[in-house]
Amino acid sequence: MGLRILDGMSEEGAESLEELKAQNKELLERLSYAMAEMANLRRVMEKEVSRAEQAAAERLLRKLITVYEDLERVVKSLETTDAPPTLAQALQMVYRELTNILASEGVEKMDVIGKEFNPFDHEAVEYIESDTVAVDTVAEVLSNGYRMGDKILKPPRVKVARPRKQSGG
Repeated sequence: MGLRILDGMSEEGAESLEELKAQNKELLERLSYAMAEMANLRRVMEKEVSRAEQAAAERLLRKLITVYEDLERVVKSLETTDAPPTLAQALQMVYRELTNILASEGVEKMDVIGKEFNPFDHEAVEYIESDTVAVDTVAEVLSNGYRMGDKILKPPRVKVARPRKQSGG
């Protein structure tokens, strides 16, 4: 009689063990999928945070470029006026510091004179007739442009060369 109980329990125990193994396998698979999804979500969130930080930095740098250009005009105008030397020196110090900040952030002034006009990179304000500058070339810069890496923060405003119209006779 005692053997039958052990024999019966061992069959039930074996079935129970197999069920537990199957459940364990399923739970491990679900855990593995959940961990993979968490890793993917973490990567997506890191990219999104990085993109948001980059966009915020670009917005701030665009505003700083406006201040930089205004300060540049003031500093240049002080060279031709009788401004107190201490004021001129103070503004030049601020201008240099702002120049260094922009440079440290990777902001560069775009050099476009003599380059081929690109409507995606330049803002054409005027077309001028020219025999000395190649057609569709930036002939003059009215307002400087700035870039940070491949991203244009402020497009340069330019005059673009066009061929002189031939007078028909």
